[in-house]
Amino acid sequence: MHRIITVIYTEEMVRDAVRAFVWRRLIINQKRLWVAEAVIILLFAWQLSGDGAGWVIGVLGVAALLYPSMIVLAWVAHYRNTVGKFRKMSTREATFALRDEGFDVASELGSAQIPWSTVTEIWQRPTYWMIFTAINQFMTLPIQAASLDDLDFMKSKVRSAIS
Repeated sequence: MHRIITVIYTEEMVRDAVRAFVWRRLIINQKRLWVAEAVIILLFAWQLSGDGAGWVIGVLGVAALLYPSMIVLAWVAHYRNTVGKFRKMSTREATFALRDEGFDVASELGSAQIPWSTVTEIWQRPTYWMIFTAINQFMTLPIQAASLDDLDFMKSKVRSAIS
């Protein structure tokens, strides 16, 4: 199969993709870190209520702020990267070519050939898909111009990656 899909991006879509990534990858999927965060906050509160050593309170206070700070920094980095690339596009269009071996994506900013074997996850959103090639690297595929056959073809190539 060789099918060409021309898609159009909106700023709302790319901002939502960043928000979805941060929410799901860094907040929802990190239950153990949130348990550790709660324990640190409880220890911090316990130390504040007693006559704990000043340095212990300081260490616990900094530790309590680490993960939330990392989330904010990750959001800023992904937002600047994703929305920044979008704003550099004058046409807001990209072309996806679906092939049996993979897919090609091209826009005025560049092009890439992606083998299906490098797709690690696909998150299906209402108006677009987020196609991951690494745990923190994704591209957005607006699905308004894709036919059901195109989407089914992609699903068949990466069945285990769909979520």
